[in-house]
Amino acid sequence: MKLERLTQALLVAGLLITTATTASAARQRGGSDPSPAAADVQALSIAPAITCPAGFYSVGATLCMTGALGPTSFANALAYCQAIGGSVAGYGAWRYRILYGDGIAAPVGWWLGPITADDNALFVNSGDVGNFDGEGSRFDSRYFACSKG
Repeated sequence: MKLERLTQALLVAGLLITTATTASAARQRGGSDPSPAAADVQALSIAPAITCPAGFYSVGATLCMTGALGPTSFANALAYCQAIGGSVAGYGAWRYRILYGDGIAAPVGWWLGPITADDNALFVNSGDVGNFDGEGSRFDSRYFACSKG
C-alpha cells in the first residue's frame, strides 16, 4: 500500500512538473496555449516511467517493448505477442519510441503490424523515420518486437 501511494505521488509530481514546464515553455514562446514543440517533448520525457511486465522494458513514460524476437511469420509473431500480453509493435509504437523514448528507430526488415490485406502485412522497409512502412507477404519470416502500453 505504501509503494502504491508513493507511485501515485510521484506520478502526480511528474504531471505537475510536466504541466509547469509546458506552460513555462509556452510563455517563453509568447503564447498562452501550448502547442506541440520540442519543449513539450522534453517535458513529457520527465514523467515517471511505466512499470513493465516481465519480458518487456520501458521505452518512454507510457510504452513497454520487448527486445528482438524471431524471425518468424507474421501470424506467429501476432500469436507470441498476444501470449505475453502485448501486440506486434506497430508504426505508432515505433514512432512514440523515436519521439518520446530512447530515439531508436525500427530496424529495417522487421514486422510492423498489422495485416493490411488478404496476405499482406506491414514491415519496416526504410530507415527514413518519417516514412518507414511497407507491405510484404505475411508468410515471410522476419524479426519483430512486441509492445504494450
